[in-house]
Amino acid sequence: MTQLENKGLSPSHTPSMEDAILMASRRIGSWEVLVTRRPLSSVDLANRYDAASGSWERMAARFQLEAAYKEPLLTSHIATVLGQVGPEARVLDCGVGSGSLSIALDSILTDRVTFHGIDTSAKMLVQARSKMHVAGLRAHYRQADVLSLPYDDQFFDVVMAAHVLEHLPDPKHALREMIRVLKPGGMVFVCATRPSLFGTLIQLKWRTWAVTEKQGVAWLHDCQLADVGYEPVHLGACAGVASTAFWARRPA
Repeated sequence: MTQLENKGLSPSHTPSMEDAILMASRRIGSWEVLVTRRPLSSVDLANRYDAASGSWERMAARFQLEAAYKEPLLTSHIATVLGQVGPEARVLDCGVGSGSLSIALDSILTDRVTFHGIDTSAKMLVQARSKMHVAGLRAHYRQADVLSLPYDDQFFDVVMAAHVLEHLPDPKHALREMIRVLKPGGMVFVCATRPSLFGTLIQLKWRTWAVTEKQGVAWLHDCQLADVGYEPVHLGACAGVASTAFWARRPA
C-alpha cells in the first residue's frame, strides 16, 4: 500500500552569512583563514533534486547505496529494536530520495513495518514511490522539510536520514526535530559525507558539510542521545569510504 501526500513546504529560508558552511580552514601563525559558503535555501535545494531525480536511480545503483547502507544498519541493531515493536513499528526516512536507505533496512527485517518517506523534492518522491513499491515496502510519502516535520511527537520507532544533515547550516536543528517525533527507546540513524577526495567533490557541488566522526558523535551527544555508535560506509564505483553512518537511541 502506498500513499503520497503533498502538504507543501515551510516558507523558504534564505541563508545568511551567519548560516555559512565551513568549507576549509588554515592557521598561519596567529592568523586563521576560513573559506565559507552559503548553503542552498530549501527551495533551491528542492529544485536541484527535482532536476537530478531522473538520473538519481542510476547514481544509487552506481554507488551501490543499498548494499552500502546495509552493513552499518546491521551493526546498529536497528532490526532488533523494530523486532521488539513488531508489525506496528513505524519508520521515518527523511530525505528519502529514491528509497535506498528504506529498502536496505527492509532487507534485514524479519517483520514488515510501515515506512514514511519525506523529501523536499516532489520528483524525488515519485522516484521513491516507484522503487519502494517494486521492493514491496508498505509506505506513505509526504513533501516536507526535515526542519519542520508534519508528525506528532513520539510517533516513530526509528527516524533516519541519508546525506541530509550535511546540507543544513545547523544540523542539530534537524536532529532535534527528528528526535521530537521519535519514541523514547527508539533509534536515530543518519549517514553523512565524510572528509575525503570524493567528499570534497560532493561538498563543492552541493554546498554541504564534510562531517568528521568527532563532529557527528558530538552532534548526537549534544542532542542528549545515548548508545552512540558509528561505522564507515563503503560506496561502490571507487568512491571508497566516502560516508559515515551514525546511530543513537533516545533514552527511555
